[in-house]
Amino acid sequence: MTTDIELFRDGLLKDLATDEAEAFLGRCRRKNYPDGRMLFAEQTEADHLYLLISGRIDLQFELPAQKGTATLVTRSPGDAVGWSTMVPPHRYRFAAVCVGPTTVLEIDRPTLQSLFYTNYHLAYIFMRNIAVLSGDRLLRVQEKLATVLGDEAVNGW
Repeated sequence: MTTDIELFRDGLLKDLATDEAEAFLGRCRRKNYPDGRMLFAEQTEADHLYLLISGRIDLQFELPAQKGTATLVTRSPGDAVGWSTMVPPHRYRFAAVCVGPTTVLEIDRPTLQSLFYTNYHLAYIFMRNIAVLSGDRLLRVQEKLATVLGDEAVNGW
């Protein structure tokens, strides 16, 4: 379990005491998924949080006018996906698809909520870390949007 703690120490588990991290990880289940497996679909009920141990996970979304899907970001070991499990309205914003054989730690929403209700410090640290990670994601989206709009302005004549 110490290896798992170290893998997530700079992300979701940042600043948690070892006993708190162990309490959380002890409630997770290790699962293996094949290449191409969809962990969850966009806009479905968010009922699990996933911590990526190995492999990669693409976060995808549907393009308008049925033009297919686009990958927003690819997640690597040490990352967490499915944050929507922790906050209302509990709907996944993106789809999550395994890229190659993938191993995750998985925790369901009722178990996570129970853990948060019994340990407010753990809940606070998790939510603070999610806010930081969300801010980083927003910055990457803003940079991508600026690039796309800049290319369109220059080349869209």
